[in-house]
Amino acid sequence: MLAEIDRITRSLRGRCRLKCGYPKDETVEKVFQQIGLFDILEKRHRLQVTDEDTTVAKWRYASDVSVNQVSADALMKIIQAQLPAGYKKLVTGVGEAMDNAVHHAYLRPRGDRLSGSASADERRWWVFAEVLDGWLHVAFCDLGLGIPVTLPEKWAEQIEDIVKLTMLSEGKKDRNMIRRSLELGRTRTEQDHRGKGMRRNILKAAQDLGGRLSVYSNMGAVGIDFSTTPPTYKDGAYTESILGTVIQWAIPVKEMQDLEDEHDNHSNR
Repeated sequence: MLAEIDRITRSLRGRCRLKCGYPKDETVEKVFQQIGLFDILEKRHRLQVTDEDTTVAKWRYASDVSVNQVSADALMKIIQAQLPAGYKKLVTGVGEAMDNAVHHAYLRPRGDRLSGSASADERRWWVFAEVLDGWLHVAFCDLGLGIPVTLPEKWAEQIEDIVKLTMLSEGKKDRNMIRRSLELGRTRTEQDHRGKGMRRNILKAAQDLGGRLSVYSNMGAVGIDFSTTPPTYKDGAYTESILGTVIQWAIPVKEMQDLEDEHDNHSNR
């Protein structure tokens, strides 16, 4: 929602102004303040967010139009003291999502009624991060064409079963396209501009840290829980599109000693 409103306000600035009322729920109002939604809508902050607002105060937010892993790293370093030693894997995953958004997700304009202006068609991404109750939560969003649209164009030489997928309903096709994207490593051409695939960084970040990964794109969704053995999959196929891609990581925050013990156990196998 924030990404869509941000795009609308950037595109129509000077021609139209969005307005909103205040939520009846104070927690919701504080969340809107904390993540920057009220700032986008030029809405005055009425409430004070304190450390006692545990479900609100630790949310952090960033947005940009460049592939700049420093942007992701800066966001993560705000809560670095609460992160596991291996958090850099997650930063790499966020960086790969940025790269995909800038170089692939926006191959063409979105094609809606706002398209045609520089602000509407810019290759922007949004990231949210929070540490709460022993878990690091990171959510990445872009408003591009979606994985099911860009996947065939980026990985045509490795998707020989693409015709079979197009015979499914839109929701099921999108779901299967997402699952297929998580299986891909690097194209056979080994061309740098073709990307490294979601498996190498986006999926690996959750896998190596024993967390959960959820990917929503257009009408499909795929969730993988790596805290179970074997990993647990949960898929979804919907009738309406989110018109973009949302990637969510949930990573358990562990003490350094726990991580060292896990590494030693793995090495002794």
